[in-house]
Amino acid sequence: MHSRQPILAATIFWVGAASIFAQTAEVTTKESAVTFKSGVNLVPVPVVVRDSTGRAIGNLTVDDFQLFDNGKPQMISRFSVETVGTDTSSASPASPSQPVAQPALTPSASGETLKDATASGAPDRFVAYLFDDLHMGVADLVYTRDATIRQIDGPTHALERAAIYTTSGEHTQEFTSDKDKLHVALAGIGTGHAAMEQNLQQTACPPMSYYMGYLIYEKNDPQARTVATADANQCSNGAPPDAIQALVNRAAQQAVITGDRDAELSLNALRAVVARMASTPGRRTLVLISSGFLITDDHRDEQTALIERAIKANVVIGALDARGLYTTATYSASSRANPATIALKSIINTTESMAQADIMATLADGTGGNFYHGKNDYDEGMALTAAAPQFLYLLGFSPQNLKLDGSYHNLKVSLKSKKGMELQSRKGYYAPKFGVTPAEQSKQQIEEAFFSRDEMHELPAVLQTQYFKAPGGDVTLSTVAKIDAKQLAFHKEADRNRNDVTVVTGLFDNDGNYMTGTQKVVEMRLLDETLQKRLDNGISIKNSFQVHPGRYLVRMVVRDSEGQTMSAQSGVVDIP
Repeated sequence: MHSRQPILAATIFWVGAASIFAQTAEVTTKESAVTFKSGVNLVPVPVVVRDSTGRAIGNLTVDDFQLFDNGKPQMISRFSVETVGTDTSSASPASPSQPVAQPALTPSASGETLKDATASGAPDRFVAYLFDDLHMGVADLVYTRDATIRQIDGPTHALERAAIYTTSGEHTQEFTSDKDKLHVALAGIGTGHAAMEQNLQQTACPPMSYYMGYLIYEKNDPQARTVATADANQCSNGAPPDAIQALVNRAAQQAVITGDRDAELSLNALRAVVARMASTPGRRTLVLISSGFLITDDHRDEQTALIERAIKANVVIGALDARGLYTTATYSASSRANPATIALKSIINTTESMAQADIMATLADGTGGNFYHGKNDYDEGMALTAAAPQFLYLLGFSPQNLKLDGSYHNLKVSLKSKKGMELQSRKGYYAPKFGVTPAEQSKQQIEEAFFSRDEMHELPAVLQTQYFKAPGGDVTLSTVAKIDAKQLAFHKEADRNRNDVTVVTGLFDNDGNYMTGTQKVVEMRLLDETLQKRLDNGISIKNSFQVHPGRYLVRMVVRDSEGQTMSAQSGVVDIP
């Protein structure tokens, strides 16, 4: 499984005299931090609003919403409405407040042009199916796997890519449009580990699930210990009291160790898939297919951090409870059931089943996805969880006087006057334990813009390309970012006019997989007598990539430090 490669760790190149202007003390090129306007402690809150028929509503404004942090009203400082569930062919290219300029078409060495990425066949929708095979039984896997096959084989548009991942890390398939490859990956998924763990839990003395072990080992719950003690008395044939308690403690500890390990593996897999999808240049949906797993209190901050990552990466997480319409069993046929504890154990098992589903509900609510549960129509469930809502509101606020203590904050979003509408939003967040530096935040925001398909034109810049074929067949793809320097804002410091311009350029293959990228930072300290001349010349940033014939998406992001404006563009190059 590939994770996002750190674009900002790419090699930094010096810009030659021919590409910009003479290298003097007035102009240098090096890596530097960029300061952004957004607050360091901005908390993003995705919200989906549905009417009585379940249809997503997209015509609300910021004045329609109220947001509360631990019961205290907050000022919504960021607000946007995203159309995330509509096909690209019918989606509006931009909101009225953010018009999208048409990218320039530049002839290449052989007469080809740089095409608009939206209209030229570049992949624009990515759906990752993550099977939690660490926590699924055979029947759950078979039903959901067959439904996934039917979903993949159903009607999809040509620009959609799918991937198969598992929490065990086995039988994965990266994003592709090749359905045969997806079928092979799906056919290989098994549940041997989950079946083995369930059998060990039921045949242990006493039988001990992760949740039961957690209640005993971590919470010292008297009811759970009473049940386990009675079970141990039966399966040990009346061992002494001290030996009984030793059996209970040992079984509880082992169940917690095993459960913690599997839960961490599942969280790691989720984090890895979110990071992987962050490097895809289009709409992103992650479908978690699981029978549920327990997230204990000491993993709650990891769960919240995962939601934060998904929101920032524009990944909508849908979740399908593979158990369908289920009942809570107190024991299996292979276990040594104790009739005296069945009633108490039924209550504990019911609570456990609800707790196991909590992770799926929380991830879906927190990112704007659908949580499908309690039904056996797996085809319907797969279709709903793979489809992002048509409209997603993204609210943001900066908590005042936020203490960096890692405490949990409850969030609530409501509508001021709209009636009969249902809201879905994240339920809370953990305060950070330390502040984020401006350099860290600027790096993250540049990466988010780069691994997005959104067009931004705050700063006038044009992306141009050419490719050159050598006699031996090698291909050099050259890119040029041309920036209108007259639109830059300069800060006067002593006798110098200051500004830094950061340009990130990179390539994606035809399946939307990130290949390579470079970053260049032009640091300008211009004297008054040379400023106008440099402005008239503009700025041109060149890059070259060694590639093979094929189709590539070229992505460019430009940011200046003083005006704090940004440009982001994409284009497709076909190299025969």
